This record gives sequence, C-alpha cells and structure tokens, in this order.
Amino acid sequence: MSIFSRARREEIDDEEELVEEQSPRYKRIRDLAPQNKKKRKEPAKPWGRSERIIVLIFILLTILIPGVLAASARNWKLPGLPRISLPDLSFDRGPIVIEGDDSDKKKTEAALGYFRQSTEDFSGVYGLYVVRLGDGSSYGVNESEIMQAASLIKLPIMAAAYRQSESGEIDLDSKAEGSNFTYRQLLEAMGQRSDNAAQIKIVESLGRGRVQETIEELGMQDTSFEENLTTPKDIGMFFQKLWKGLIITKESRDEMLEFLTNTDFEDWLAGGIKDVRVAHKYGKEVHVVNDAGIVFFQAPFVLVVMGDGVVEAEADKFIPEAAAKIYEIETRD
Repeated sequence: MSIFSRARREEIDDEEELVEEQSPRYKRIRDLAPQNKKKRKEPAKPWGRSERIIVLIFILLTILIPGVLAASARNWKLPGLPRISLPDLSFDRGPIVIEGDDSDKKKTEAALGYFRQSTEDFSGVYGLYVVRLGDGSSYGVNESEIMQAASLIKLPIMAAAYRQSESGEIDLDSKAEGSNFTYRQLLEAMGQRSDNAAQIKIVESLGRGRVQETIEELGMQDTSFEENLTTPKDIGMFFQKLWKGLIITKESRDEMLEFLTNTDFEDWLAGGIKDVRVAHKYGKEVHVVNDAGIVFFQAPFVLVVMGDGVVEAEADKFIPEAAAKIYEIETRD
C-alpha cells in the first residue's frame, strides 16, 4: 500500500470515529473476538441466586414481623381464629371434674358453654373464674392463664397494709410518710377510685418486698407484683380467702369490702348485676380490661372476668353482659 493510500485510510478512520462520537445513530459493533475479551467492558450481570434469596427473606420478614407483633398484642388470639399456642405434650392431666350437685353441675356447664362461645370470635384471651362461697365449688375458663393484672394488683397491696396494721407496724389513722393523707384514706382511694398515687404511697411505706411476701403468704402462686401479673384463679382465691376471714380480721375485711363497693367503676361487673351489692376491683390498661369481686346474693359467689390482649371497646361491652348472664345462671332455682 502506498504512503498516500495509508494516509487516506487513516483520515477516513478518523472521520468515522468522529461521526460515532457525535451521532447516536451510529453504534460501534461489539468486538466478540476471544483475544479481545480483556479489553471489552462487560455489562452488569443480573441478580444471582444469593441476591434473590436475600430479597425474598427481606420481603417475608417485612410481612411476618408486623403480623407477629399484632398477634402478640392480642395474646396470640385473633378474632374468629383459634389461639396460636404450642401443643401441650403433657399426658398426665387427670380427670376433669365439675363440682357441686346436679343443679350446680348444670349451671356450671351452662356458664362455661356461654363464656366459651361468646369469646370465641373476640380478639385476645378472656378468663373466667367463679367460686360459690357456700360450698367452695368453682369453675372457670382460662382460669390459670397468666395475664396482666392492671389494678387488680391493688388487692394484695391493700391486704398487706391491713395486715401490718393488725400487727401494730402501722396505724391506719396516722399520716403515711411523705403524704398528707392517712393510711386509711389512701386505702379508700385505692378501692373507690383505683388511685395510683395512693398505691405508690402505700407501697413506699410497706416496701416492695413486703407486698410480694404477702402475695406468697396468701398462696397466689402465679401473681407477681413486680411484673404486674396474675391469674383469674389467684384473684378468685383471694376473694374467697378474704370472705372467709383467712387474710385479715372481719373488721378489716368489712372495711376493705366497703371501699370496693359503689366505686367509680360501676359499668362492668356491677353494670351487669344491678339487683344486689357487688364489692369488686376494676383494672384497665392498653388491651387489658379486668373486673373481679364478690356478688352478695343470697348464695354469694366470687366472679372474676379478665381480658388480656383484647379490644377495649369490645371488652367494655362484653363484661357487663357476661356478668349479667353468669348472675342469671347462678341464681336459677
């Protein structure tokens, strides 16, 4: 090739490169020659298997975590569904015994059937415990379920104060340390208005350890002051022992029950039982509604209804209805 031809060829190549740079219509054909592989700029590869697995896990967690949080807030019981729980692998459960005579057994079966059916489609877990104070027979639904106590924890605190008074450690008519009110006034505020400030003053005076010690002495095995936990059965047993005079003296018992009558919270148990006196303790927190006490019928009985992980508006409507129904069943001839 002549020098002229070589120079002309280089001039034409330069013009083609300039056109490629200035015009998007012209694209350089990719050089696929194996010997030029190192010079080629390879395009980004699509996601591989590991990347797809990571993204899938992230999506599943995004869906699963809110679901778990929602279910745990409702104590693993969602409306219309059975409660989520681990299987009970215990084989030594013993026989199920319905206490009382034939009439009482029919009442028990009717109450249990009503309560289970009524709460089946609710969110959260509802507990029921009934003790007939005449013969001590009892029945319940989820009665051994550990639940948030809310203000039901005030019951053993009040008992602890009365016990210290009876042992001479405090004078109920003297002012509590750091308070302008007497211990008796603080106890009344705890019972009538569920006053949390009064509870704090009483606990500061008694000591937190003394409160838990009283709980253990009363046999409330599944109740914790520090964690604010209890069961319907523990609360029912408390009222049963209180009624029998096994916790404090009759004089102290009568005063305590008076403080628990005609309270600021008469729309729940007392709202469903309008014919007779109900001495009770109400408690409410987020997703928690409880009410428990003694129904002073001719044949008195303890009635405990607790709800954990519930919809408050749902529980507010159900508890007085349940109280009315249980009362109607228990007072049948």
